[in-house]
Amino acid sequence: MRIRPVILSGGSGTRLWPSSRRSLPKQFIDFPAIGSLFAHTLQRVARLDDVATPLVVSSRQHGFLCRREADNVRIDTEYILEEGGRNTAPAIYFAALASDADDCLLIMPSDHWIDDIEAFSALVARATAPCVDGRWVTFGITPDMPATGYGYIEVDAPKGDVMDVASFTEKPDFATAQSYLEQGRFFWNSGIFMVTARTCLESFRALQADLCERADACWQARIEQNDETVLPRQALEAVPSISVDYAILEHQNNIALLPFTGAWSDVGSWDSLSSLIERQTPTQDGHDRTIMVDTNDTFVHSSGRTIATVGIEDLIIIDDDDATLIVRKGHTEKVKAVIDQLKGTGNRAGTEHSFEYRPWGMFENLLDSGVCKVKRLTVDPGQHLSLQYHHKRSEHWVVVSGTATVRLDDETMTLEPGHSIDIPLGAHHALGNDSTEPVIVIEVQMGSYFGEDDIVRVSDPYNR
Repeated sequence: MRIRPVILSGGSGTRLWPSSRRSLPKQFIDFPAIGSLFAHTLQRVARLDDVATPLVVSSRQHGFLCRREADNVRIDTEYILEEGGRNTAPAIYFAALASDADDCLLIMPSDHWIDDIEAFSALVARATAPCVDGRWVTFGITPDMPATGYGYIEVDAPKGDVMDVASFTEKPDFATAQSYLEQGRFFWNSGIFMVTARTCLESFRALQADLCERADACWQARIEQNDETVLPRQALEAVPSISVDYAILEHQNNIALLPFTGAWSDVGSWDSLSSLIERQTPTQDGHDRTIMVDTNDTFVHSSGRTIATVGIEDLIIIDDDDATLIVRKGHTEKVKAVIDQLKGTGNRAGTEHSFEYRPWGMFENLLDSGVCKVKRLTVDPGQHLSLQYHHKRSEHWVVVSGTATVRLDDETMTLEPGHSIDIPLGAHHALGNDSTEPVIVIEVQMGSYFGEDDIVRVSDPYNR
């Protein structure tokens, strides 16, 4: 028997807009004082005893971001990468298929925060026995306020270390949450639980036969690449999209709950994130380019611009990339309404940054007009873009810093800062960095269409 951490890294974290968007979800952001939530999760499970290599289930789009975080904290991981998201139930079923039958799967989101790692490790150790006995074991958070942003788990009797689960409840209104707090039989649903791979598969096959049949067919179509298992889009689209709560837990008998009394947060809103950051750094000291005059009980975060406040209180102000959010504390759950309105007007700032990380580095959109598009490309040391060509645009590259390796059709050349090159329409070309310093290139695209889907890859070091 071994503990096999399964880290679920789907979703876009839109409630932390404008910092978190579909192109860079919250678990990969390096937040002030706390760093990356994904790295924090990996470091937490690395402290467990008798732990197997963590298994990360994520989208193929974000696979390299998962790997970057794992490399930063020097923790070996394995990956199941989906070419299309199908919610938590299929993800967990695939993780069970990829594990030994006796493995105790410790399933958790990648974007939660737990202060007391030692207390969490002790809880996992206590959960192992009922898990080995064939039970699903969920971790309940002891509530300290009538929160309406969490799901709740009811137990038969709030006594002892291992309690029997009576029911699962969705996010309640305030009056219902207050009654839950007073009754003492309800816990917040942390979304963290344990089950053996064998029990997991048995439950799925008994309760979700259709899902299993389609997921098994998708698993047979998987593509193995070193430590990655890629699930192709066409096969995934046939698998029902459903959460594990709806698919399994709400119908499963004999579920145990272990209470966790330590500090926990799902970091699901700017209220919770600002509170977490303020606990780590009680005073804002200007490192964030923030100036406050006659300002009380206000949290300010800027990714670049200087933010000055005068005569305000009880606000959260977030300036990130190309958008600014100003919200009264206690109202940040309503950020979703902002995103819905942005989507309704066709404003891409609701879901996409003006920059995007790629396996080779990143690009930033500097100008996007009807006649041209200008980007700044940063190529990390030792990385290379794919050999590619375009049907609808030509490009002009200017090297700003570093030494770039450029391939244009059959010729390979080295460009220093100040050098430039034209990439004609249809020409095979590639940009690389064979040095130890980043390469920065300004790219000017000219043509009739500038979408990323006009990239035709001839060969690609990242197997995209």
